[in-house]
This record gives sequence, structure tokens and C-alpha cells, in this order.
Amino acid sequence: MSYKVRTKYTKPSADVSLHTMSAGLTALINTMFDEGKITQKVVETNDINGLNFTYEIIFANEEAYNEYNNQAVVTEHNNIRADHCSTNSISHSVEVGV
Repeated sequence: MSYKVRTKYTKPSADVSLHTMSAGLTALINTMFDEGKITQKVVETNDINGLNFTYEIIFANEEAYNEYNNQAVVTEHNNIRADHCSTNSISHSVEVGV
């Protein structure tokens, strides 16, 4: 059964940028997609005011998500993202298994 992860961000103003994925994380996603462990790469949606963003990625199953989540590049990304959001007053949440 597929396993969806949704990340939501709310920026305080249009002048604030969101954190972007590193080349290493993009490479991991591409590799896992090619292996069939990710069935949908990251898809972005945003609202009309440009302050609320949602990103969704779909894994083949929970096991594939756990494999992804245990990678050092993912931990590094999550830590940098948390710091960026805190520094720039961006609220964010991650919904796992939705």
C-alpha cells in the first residue's frame, strides 16, 4: 500500500524564501524513484496568495519511507529545513502516512 508524506509551509511574507532540497537529496529521490520505492516524486501546490505551500511525495510502502528517512542526507535536510524555518518565521508541519 502506498505511503504519502505531506509537508506544509506558511511563509510570513512573499519576500521570504523556502528552503530548497540539496543535490544529494534530489539524487536519493531519483534513485528511489528509479527503483520503484518512490511512486510519485515531490509535487508542489500553493495557494493564490503565495504564502502557503504543500509538498507531497508518495512512497511504494512504509518500508520504503523508513529506508528513505534513515538516510543521512534526509536527516541533514530536515535539520537545515528546521533551522531555516525557525530563522525566517516559517511555520511548517509534516504529515506522515496520510
